[in-house]
Amino acid sequence: MKAACRLVLAALAVLPCTAAAAAAPKAAPVPPLRAIAIAEDQRAWKNGVLKRFLSDTSAALRARAALAVGRLQDTTSVPALLPLLADRSSGPRREAVFALGQIGWKGARENLERSLADSDPEVVDLAIEALGKLGDKAATAKVAGFLDSPRAEQRAHAAVALWRLADTSAVAPLLARLGQKGEQDAAVRWRVVYALEKLPLPLRIAPAVQPLLHDPDPLVRAHAARTLGRVKSRASVGALVAALADSDDAVVVNAMRSLQGIADSANTAQLPALFPLLHHPDPYVRVTAATALADSFAWGKASPAATANARTALANGLADADAATRGACARAIIMRYARRAPSAIRSLQSDSSVFVRAAFLDGVRQLGDSSAAARLLPASLGASRPLLERTTAAEVAGQLGGKLHAVMLAPLLAMLRAGIADREILYVAACAGALADWGDSASVKLLAKAYKAHRLDAASDARDAIRDALVQLAGKAFADSVVRTNKVAAKAPVYAKGFESAPRERGAVLHTTAGDIEWAFEAAVAPQTVRNFVTLARKSYFNGLVVHRVVPDFVIQDGDPTGTGSGGPGWTIRCEYNQLRYEAGMVGMALSGKDTGGSQWFITLSPQEHLNGRYTIFAHVVRGLDVARRITQGTVVKRVEILQ
Repeated sequence: MKAACRLVLAALAVLPCTAAAAAAPKAAPVPPLRAIAIAEDQRAWKNGVLKRFLSDTSAALRARAALAVGRLQDTTSVPALLPLLADRSSGPRREAVFALGQIGWKGARENLERSLADSDPEVVDLAIEALGKLGDKAATAKVAGFLDSPRAEQRAHAAVALWRLADTSAVAPLLARLGQKGEQDAAVRWRVVYALEKLPLPLRIAPAVQPLLHDPDPLVRAHAARTLGRVKSRASVGALVAALADSDDAVVVNAMRSLQGIADSANTAQLPALFPLLHHPDPYVRVTAATALADSFAWGKASPAATANARTALANGLADADAATRGACARAIIMRYARRAPSAIRSLQSDSSVFVRAAFLDGVRQLGDSSAAARLLPASLGASRPLLERTTAAEVAGQLGGKLHAVMLAPLLAMLRAGIADREILYVAACAGALADWGDSASVKLLAKAYKAHRLDAASDARDAIRDALVQLAGKAFADSVVRTNKVAAKAPVYAKGFESAPRERGAVLHTTAGDIEWAFEAAVAPQTVRNFVTLARKSYFNGLVVHRVVPDFVIQDGDPTGTGSGGPGWTIRCEYNQLRYEAGMVGMALSGKDTGGSQWFITLSPQEHLNGRYTIFAHVVRGLDVARRITQGTVVKRVEILQ
């Protein structure tokens, strides 16, 4: 009886709620494109939203869903993607092939190989690219067959896919493309040379590539110089030295890097060839020469005269107007001549540019005399020093700690412990890493307190560095307890009206101290990345920031308010991988891992095939690429203007 009463009461208790639910208005259905965009942003596959749209009656929705699935990179989604390879519309087929390449599951190889016979040439191009991304060498023969395609675009895609596959069985068809078949398209020639760089067969590759140092196309010459270094062709040293006189700066830069990378003690005879390049009109050439002098050659076997001349050339470089060149010369001097040039060392640490001082500290990191290094570090750990200098000094201290006598260790230890209480989490993280390297268990309580103090900071990488230090010093269980105790509940995302739509802004103009650079946004394929950039620009976030990273013939990078390469706006955004490719002048989002973009952007100075599908392209330069190629480390972005 009591049980029956309980059932009746329970039923009565449910009735009002059921009635209320029936009376409540139904929520408006979410528009399809918005539903897809939200599922993509939430990286949600298991809830079935994206899977449902993969079989929608609309080809546009099927294609958009496939793009979203590729951005998730979830291997469990592959079975749902495969039917789209036979879709009646080319749009879904293209996106499905691209998505399979992004996911990278080798089990999709045979399906992608069937797409090589697709009636749509773009699907075929994407299938070739996807097979390269899968990395399954079983696809090499079929991909290599497209080196003979009548379409130059397909030959180029095949070459890049073979670069990714890095299969020595592709050497013969690649060399044939350069040899008797005489590739006429320069864009294909340099990609074929690029594909050869991963194949460790210098005796076969160098004879075919070395003549291309005289190719009429500078991009082909630059890649020929690069490939000869990557395959470590010692027989090509003389030809690379001759390439240092090339009229194209990118060729000169790549020739120097190759000479730097070829491990051959005989290179000491080529040492003097680099000295004149420290006075080259292009700062990219000068900084590369100084870097090569620091990091290459068997200096112990160089003649006394060559060594003395190198010291003089580097000392003259300390007066260079370009901070990066001064820094590279500073680093070289302290690595090579620290004991013979104490006055030069003292002047380096007081250079007006923080980038020079950071490069100097990097040289200190590699000093054989750890006691001398310990005496130099305290000045750079001071609270008045810029963040980049302080963090670099802390990292160097961590690497030297195990080599120091207790008397030398004590003052540095005190400064690093004090740094754990600093307001800048990036400096805290650097100090935490140093203390962990030293095995300083006495700092565990300080580190636990620091983690709590910074638990709300958006710099997740820095928080992870503090946790890693706790793991190293106190064990994983203790570190996990600290993290668990201070865990902050994630807020549910709020999606504004129009979230799924492309922003209307058409581009931006960067007014820099080197000149103006104009971008056109790629809002259709990277709407959230564009929207994020526009939001920051309208808050004047980028105004006054310095370009903190310049890699000659590769990229310039900015958007970091800390100038360290680790700063951001306080949040992260999702990667929006797309089918655009990194030619010269493409604008991408810098990352420290998937979905970690925030505010740091970069411009490619030359084609960079290895970045395709790995970093979001959200704009391209339409005016001022020559300005971008003149930008040096420390150039200021005075203002960013958004174009409507």
